[in-house]
Amino acid sequence: MRNGIHILTATLLVVAIFTTVRLPLWQGVLNLLLLVAFAVVYFGGSASLEALPKVARYGWLGILTVLWLADMAVAPAAIYLVFSLFFVYLYVLDLVPGIVSVVVATVVSVVVQIPGGLTFGGIMGPAVSALVTIAITYAFKALSRMNQELVETREQLVESEREAGMTAERQRIAHEIHDTLAQGLSSIQMLLHAADRDLAGEDIPKAQERIELARRTAADNLHEARAMIAALQPAALSETSLGAAMGRMAENFSATGGVDVSVDVEGDAQQLPMKVEAALLRIAQGAVGNVVKHAHASKARVTVTYAPDEVRVDVVDNGQGFDVAAVEGRPAGLGHIGLAAMRRRAEELGGEVAIESTPGAGAAVSVSVPLNNDVD
Repeated sequence: MRNGIHILTATLLVVAIFTTVRLPLWQGVLNLLLLVAFAVVYFGGSASLEALPKVARYGWLGILTVLWLADMAVAPAAIYLVFSLFFVYLYVLDLVPGIVSVVVATVVSVVVQIPGGLTFGGIMGPAVSALVTIAITYAFKALSRMNQELVETREQLVESEREAGMTAERQRIAHEIHDTLAQGLSSIQMLLHAADRDLAGEDIPKAQERIELARRTAADNLHEARAMIAALQPAALSETSLGAAMGRMAENFSATGGVDVSVDVEGDAQQLPMKVEAALLRIAQGAVGNVVKHAHASKARVTVTYAPDEVRVDVVDNGQGFDVAAVEGRPAGLGHIGLAAMRRRAEELGGEVAIESTPGAGAAVSVSVPLNNDVD
C-alpha cells in the first residue's frame, strides 16, 4: 500500500508542477518551491516513517497539511494533493482519527473553491474520493488483519503438528524401550535370582551358566541400545535373518524364563523391509515376554509364516490365559503397554494384531502384515 501512495503522490506532484506554466511568474516560483518542499518532506519522512515516534509522525502530517494549505492559496491545482493526503491520514493515524482528518480535509477542499464558485464536480470530486479512499483503506486493513490471522493459525498448526510428532516419537521410543531394554533387564534379573538359588544349593556350574547367560543378555541389551541410538534397527537383525533372530530371541527367553520356547518357519522365507522385520521381531519379543512374566506357561511356540501376500507371526502358549477385554480395558501403563505397542506397530505397517485367550486355556497372539504396502 505504501508504494501505491508514493506513486499517487509523485503523479499528483507532476500534475501540479505542469500547471505552473499558467501562473504568473511569482506565483509559479512560489508554487514550485512549495511543491518541492512538499515532496522533500513527504518522501524524506516516508523513508523513516516506521522508526519515527508517534509525536514525530503527527508533526510530519502537520507539516504536509500546512504546505498543502499554503500551496492551495497560491495555485488552485494544489487541491489535487488532497487525494494523496487522504491515504496518508488513514495510513498513519488510527481508523477513527484518520476518517475525521479525511472529512476535515474534504470540507477544506470544498470551502477553498467558494471564492471562484462552487460546481457539482468540485463538491463531488473530493467527497467521492474521500469515500473511495476510506473504503480501500478499510478493505486493505481488513485483508491485512485476515492475512495475519491466517499466518498465526498456520504457525499454531505447525506447532501442534510438531508437538504431536514429538508425542508420537516419545511413545515409539517408550515402546522400543519396553520391548528391548526392559525385557532384557527383566531377563537378567531372573537369571541372577536363579543363580543366587543355585549358589545357595551349591550348584556352582549351573550358577556360572546362568551368570554367563546374564552377561550375554547384558551384551545384547547394549547392542540394542546402540542400535536404537544409531537407527532404531534391532541388533538381532543387523547381521542375520528374521527367522534366525526369532530363534536367538527364543533361546534367550528359554534360558532365562524357564519356558520352552520354540520357533517354526513356514513358507518360503524372503527378505522383508527392515521396518517390517523389526516390527515383527519387537511384537514377538513383547508377546513372549508376556508369556514368561505372566502366563505361568511351560511351553510357547513362535511361528513365522510367509504367504504370497502377507507375513504372519503367531505366538501360542499353554499358560493360564487371561481375559482379553479386561486387560485391554485397563488404563495404559507399565502393566499393559506391551499390548498397545503391538497394535501400534502393526497398524503403522497396515497390519493387525489378533489376541485370543480365555482364563485357564492359554493364549494366542497373531500379527499379520501385508506385503504390498511399499514399506521402506
